[in-house]
Amino acid sequence: MGLTVVTVLYRSAEMLAETLPTWVRSAGNLPITFIFADNWPEDGCEKVIANCLADDQYEYLPDSSNPGFAAGCNRAVSAVDTSHVLLLNPDVWLPDDALARICAAIAEDPSRPIAVGLAMHGGEYIGIDVNPISLFIDRTATASRGPLGPSGGAAVFPTELFHRFGGFYEHLFAWGEDADLAYRLYASGLRTRALDLVLPHAGGHSVEGDNKLQGFRAFLLARNRLLVAARVFTWPLMLVAMPILALAHLALAARRVRQGLLWPFLRGVGRGLVESPAARRQWSGKRFGFTSLYSYLNVRRAE
Repeated sequence: MGLTVVTVLYRSAEMLAETLPTWVRSAGNLPITFIFADNWPEDGCEKVIANCLADDQYEYLPDSSNPGFAAGCNRAVSAVDTSHVLLLNPDVWLPDDALARICAAIAEDPSRPIAVGLAMHGGEYIGIDVNPISLFIDRTATASRGPLGPSGGAAVFPTELFHRFGGFYEHLFAWGEDADLAYRLYASGLRTRALDLVLPHAGGHSVEGDNKLQGFRAFLLARNRLLVAARVFTWPLMLVAMPILALAHLALAARRVRQGLLWPFLRGVGRGLVESPAARRQWSGKRFGFTSLYSYLNVRRAE
């Protein structure tokens, strides 16, 4: 057993200086190690980490090429030698008892993924939910049905399970890679447990105040919704879902106009349509279809 906290960093030094001390206090004497995949090494995160953790408590993996959140997670998890991994965003604060509660939940049922809650933007969310308009959204903590899967911001996976499913689809780069994995896990019969623990989460620190990065995010979200649907849905469900997604993107386009993000949004839609066939070929496992959808909509969270 044992738990490794995996964190992908990008322009995160200032935020990590606030949150990491809370992680250290929460870890206490528990058998927990840390791995940091730093996609922006020049901003000083390594120094922040060294000031908080002993050398034998962590591994630091810098990559100035910035391969993305999905690739950063996969790279870090490949270095994990514990039975379980906690994916945790750098802008999340941990209450003193948080990691002990997570370890206790793992011990109760070591075989299942766990969705840990996040409090952000005035709401509380635990895991990922299916949405007919946007395909995937944050699942509200009060939802009657269980999560489709964990959110990448606070997710526990058995390490072997993460590897068996190929981890995150790296081409997505960021935003949607956790939903892609969640759909694949659910289609294969694996159910995610929702842990009654909600962690304070700043949300969006890596793109805040940067118009160029906001545009990149709009591009990725538009593209990745289409790629996730193409990869994980069965053909019958995709034939129904794609027209709905097309109408949804028209509605989203109006919002992007108001935000000044219409052009990157449209580029994302175009790239999603072009790249969908290749994305589908890159997943050959079980896909999410009408049977999975019926099960998800009708099975209560007690599952």
